[in-house]
Amino acid sequence: MSTERQPLEIMFLQQEEAIEAGLTDMEGCVEKMEYVFELYNQGRVIMGGGTTSGQTIHGHMTTFPDEPEYPEVPESGPDRRFGAMPAYVGGDVHKMGVKWYGSNVNNPAERGIPRSLHTITLNDPDSGEPLFLMDGQVESAMRTGAVSGVGAKYIQGDRAEVATIIGPGVIGQTSALAMDAALDSLKEIQIHHPELQKAEAFKDYMEDDIDAEIVPNDSPEDAISKGDVVSVAAAGSPPPRIKESWLKDDTVVIPLGDLRVPLEAFEEELVFCDIPKNDLEFAEHLDWDITNALGAAVDYNKGLKIDEEDLRAIHDIITGKDSEPTDGKSIFYPLGLPMEDVTWTNEVYQNAKKKGLGQTLTLFEEPYFQKPY
Repeated sequence: MSTERQPLEIMFLQQEEAIEAGLTDMEGCVEKMEYVFELYNQGRVIMGGGTTSGQTIHGHMTTFPDEPEYPEVPESGPDRRFGAMPAYVGGDVHKMGVKWYGSNVNNPAERGIPRSLHTITLNDPDSGEPLFLMDGQVESAMRTGAVSGVGAKYIQGDRAEVATIIGPGVIGQTSALAMDAALDSLKEIQIHHPELQKAEAFKDYMEDDIDAEIVPNDSPEDAISKGDVVSVAAAGSPPPRIKESWLKDDTVVIPLGDLRVPLEAFEEELVFCDIPKNDLEFAEHLDWDITNALGAAVDYNKGLKIDEEDLRAIHDIITGKDSEPTDGKSIFYPLGLPMEDVTWTNEVYQNAKKKGLGQTLTLFEEPYFQKPY
């Protein structure tokens, strides 16, 4: 039986339309991040890396040499990389997707564009047909912040009254929104930047969207010592530093980029990951202080004596599989998973279809190369 060939079309959504379709709804994003971790625990998520890695990897990373042999080849630098992040997510999502991004920390100063630039495509998981394409810069910032909020909720919960945000940039903004959305007990957000006027600008920009009181602070020690949750959302070289003496006895540190902090500042039973294999794989590909410390602890018992199976997964806590205590000095590594991108992008896609947003692009009316029989 022959089937009539149809044009291959894809929906394209501009950033402004994606926002109209709910892209910046942080409460909804936090809920969807919890949902996708539940799906992962049920075995309904597949990411890259093949079966030997458990198909849990962050993605394929391409980095550049320190001293390129040819002048046209880019050289390495802080956050200088390309990444392709594929994932299938089941449940109500039932989509295959990939986020493709390039990152250069010099972009804002040299080019007037964001440090990290993304596009996201969703595909039908059965046919492979591309369904949807949009810019991923806002989506990526949203899910990054949302997962930090999920971690704070399940590790600190109602013990968290003060959240400290290191860095008033884009990820600092979404992290603050997520803490405000996820933590019912939150009363105050300390926002730190060594230049006080930048922390004050954050307050002016964000206070209409956040219920908690925002307190600008130019002292890292003072800001961190007040936090029940400390979210590190600053990029650059060298990365921010935290001293163990600055931490409360009951606090969680959440690095959303690189960070210099002694891993022995945290209790061995309180090292949390999104997915342990993902975080250890990430450590192999990026030369970050914070991921190097995790890899050294697992591989060489350096800093902390901890085995891979002792790393605690946030998806186990969300689903109740892990019910062990979470109070004390802890660290949560949410290094980013493509399943999160696919899940939140699909929510935007579904909302856009309901609202009649976007435009249809025709990839081809009929395939140029076809079997002649």
